[in-house]
Amino acid sequence: MNRIEFLRFRRSYDRVLRQVLLDLEFFIEDLVGISVYAVTHRLKTFESALEKSKRLKLKIDEMQDIAGIRIVVATSDEVEVLARFFSRKADSKDLTIKSDKVIAKKDGYRARHLILEFSGHYSRSMYPAFVEVQILTLLQSTFNYISRAWIYKADRALTEEWYSSFQKMSSDLAEIDQRIAHLQKQVVESSVSSAPNDPLTPFSYQQIVTEIFGETIQINDAVDVVQMLIDVGCDTNGKLQNFFRRDDILNLREQITMIDSEAGQAFAKLIVGMPINSFYVMFGLRFDSTKELIQMFNQVKPKDENS
Repeated sequence: MNRIEFLRFRRSYDRVLRQVLLDLEFFIEDLVGISVYAVTHRLKTFESALEKSKRLKLKIDEMQDIAGIRIVVATSDEVEVLARFFSRKADSKDLTIKSDKVIAKKDGYRARHLILEFSGHYSRSMYPAFVEVQILTLLQSTFNYISRAWIYKADRALTEEWYSSFQKMSSDLAEIDQRIAHLQKQVVESSVSSAPNDPLTPFSYQQIVTEIFGETIQINDAVDVVQMLIDVGCDTNGKLQNFFRRDDILNLREQITMIDSEAGQAFAKLIVGMPINSFYVMFGLRFDSTKELIQMFNQVKPKDENS
């Protein structure tokens, strides 16, 4: 593949990268309580692709890192939030997650790596385009930066003892990351209990759901729900707490369980098995429509047992 062919080949990667970065920008703007410190991206140059092709004996069109995105967040829990952005987009038929791994190399490098395959309306090409996504905490990024400055592609003679000490620093930073995540949970608890005007985040959503309903919700689901809530203006801890304390919504749930019609009873069975926080989000946000649905079910006469 010559330079002109490479630039033509790379156009679909450029197109995909721009679309994903725009979507990511809006995602980050919506979740203002998530600390994203850096988003960088790059497209491999012809020289870089050619060098890697020769070094690994790999065809350029078989590489999965022609396009790349690197995201740096504050904590390991926030890594999960950003990873959800991509896995949620994978619900589209034109995006497939080919790989999702937590990387911990012997040299101390740590990160979350995803390989995304785009096709159809994303790439506007008959060929798929791949994007490598790296999501790191601040401490992981710091270690990586120092590692690249001191070791990567550097012609230095360093002792085994030095390498051992340097790699141990990566393990030490990983332990600190865990402690930071634990401390972050305490910050969330304080925010939920004493700062109603703090922005709603997936973490505060989890905490509020547990405190009010005694329920647990996975982080991926919390990310999805919070995006929906922010979209309708429920964007602070206090607003969510007030919403979840609305007795009229809980009364709707009780009314559904009392429906007599056969179709209504099947619906009621579904509602009874649903977490209460999910009911509030799915039906409380559509309060009037839910009331009309209940009225419709109540107007259907129960099936005559003798018919």
